[in-house]
Amino acid sequence: MYRILLALSALLLSACSTVAPIDHNNDALRVECHWDLQYPSVAPADATLAQLREAATRRLAALNLNAQWELSSEGATAEAFTDSEQDRQRLHRLLSVVLPGLERYPSSFFANVRLHNIVLVKELAVGGQRRLAMPMAEVDSVAYADNSAKLCPAGMEMRVHHEFYHFIDYREHNDYYHADPAWLALNPAELTYGKGGATFYGKNLQDVGHAKPGVVSLYSSYGQEEDKAETFGWMMTPDYAARLDLYAMQDANLAAKLRHMREQFRKYSQAGDVKNN
Repeated sequence: MYRILLALSALLLSACSTVAPIDHNNDALRVECHWDLQYPSVAPADATLAQLREAATRRLAALNLNAQWELSSEGATAEAFTDSEQDRQRLHRLLSVVLPGLERYPSSFFANVRLHNIVLVKELAVGGQRRLAMPMAEVDSVAYADNSAKLCPAGMEMRVHHEFYHFIDYREHNDYYHADPAWLALNPAELTYGKGGATFYGKNLQDVGHAKPGVVSLYSSYGQEEDKAETFGWMMTPDYAARLDLYAMQDANLAAKLRHMREQFRKYSQAGDVKNN
């Protein structure tokens, strides 16, 4: 029962990665993402599936992380990449964002939050709904997927960090959904959260930056857990971080949240065992 509840919680959280197929105009981050910013390739264009897997395995191992190529999670489904030309291109695209995103952390960070596995798949779905990522704290893992959608690369990196923060949040509170008085105290008095990230999707909404005082994005205002993950995601993604810094200069509440997340990064980056509270 405990694992089922965890899986259901992850299902709702991973709604922040739902996208419509193919058309980039349906990417919820289309307004806040620079489409001309490209990430370096991780392997030659003609790399085989085995070569792509080897590159990912090697780079993740340098962070003391394991690469996994199949998903096993209650309530979720995904497919493994094959050696077809299309799948090689898709895996290459996914790795070009996920690997440099994760390499922004020291290996001590992952050890301190007890993240051990990165699952890399295609066609990820939770409860029949497509996802780009899913935290799986119950098995010390985070899954990232290519679902044939055309996404802005920097926006996908922001999602890498966003979903990872849901994992971190679970480690700190033993729950994906919780009341965090310390975080809530950073909000302006007039800020009221919505009903969760899942209610954002299915409406072709656009996520825009600093839509309300005290939050980095419109999506942040949909729930405390999304506010935390969005703030961390923007902070960790260079293309977004510069704008977050500008917003924080004009917004004392958001500046306090940014300081909190920078302290989180500093704390978990330390060598040695760090308590998750």
